Amino acid sequence: MQELRQKVRAALTGPVCSIPTPFVVSDDSIDKDAIAKMIDFQIDNGFKMIFLTPGNSHYNILTLDEMYELNKFCVEYTNKRALVCVTERGSSTKRSLEMAKAMKEIGADLFLPFVGDWAGSVNNDTMADFYEAVAKVMPLMLIYPHGSSPDGAIAMYEKLFARTDQVMAIKDDVCNNVSRRMTLKFGEEYAVFSGGQKQNFLNTMVYGASGFLSTLGMFRPDITWKFDAACKARDIETMRAVVRDFDMPYFDLILKQPGSFDAGIKATLELFGFGTRYRRAPYRNLTDAEMETFKSELIKLGILK
Repeated sequence: MQELRQKVRAALTGPVCSIPTPFVVSDDSIDKDAIAKMIDFQIDNGFKMIFLTPGNSHYNILTLDEMYELNKFCVEYTNKRALVCVTERGSSTKRSLEMAKAMKEIGADLFLPFVGDWAGSVNNDTMADFYEAVAKVMPLMLIYPHGSSPDGAIAMYEKLFARTDQVMAIKDDVCNNVSRRMTLKFGEEYAVFSGGQKQNFLNTMVYGASGFLSTLGMFRPDITWKFDAACKARDIETMRAVVRDFDMPYFDLILKQPGSFDAGIKATLELFGFGTRYRRAPYRNLTDAEMETFKSELIKLGILK
């Protein structure tokens, strides 16, 4: 277990990219060819983990069978070239246990369970029980503060970590001042990494965060690695310049797109040759005319050459 903990820490020291699930326009199926291209690209460009997330991997619009097949494909295609963290969305404890058992059998390294909740039906005690049960099957990554308030999640983690040593990493989805407290408390023992903007990493880096989820790394890894090198060297000017010149302008651009930031990410990936911008209905996709404008803006930002 200690060996895996060290491998996870190494893989999550610096940037990690996710896999935003692409779909085939003609039949609405998962585009596995595009996923294979993403996996090869990420590994070839130095990323050490293939990471599926409940959100931008679109597990909320997948069937249970599709969740399993997507996880299985990524594990098998990666073929031990990198660690693989698989996930799910909207699960009961029973279903999460079934998925975890299946993922352990196919050789996934980490499992990110994502419990279903409605009307505040999950509390810190039941959430800790949920994670503990799934952790008995295979090692976990957690999302902070899923299913709880930020402060409540810290208390829940303390309870959980006293019961199991199977949690390997925490993805910070708060990305503000409360994240610092969580990172200070847990960052030494667990690999804590921030959500997908480089500026978010600067909120927690000096408090013990090991790395960050990189959106730009999916298509411009040179920008991401430049930022990472600057962080390791504590080169404040370069860190600030990357955030100012690329990170902030890119997110400003994608957040104003019809369909918001995810539509913008999918449009970007299409322009870089990773599948199409198409997302399943009723999601809003950019039109051809909107794509032309978006492409021009990316060129102005120096992201698309």
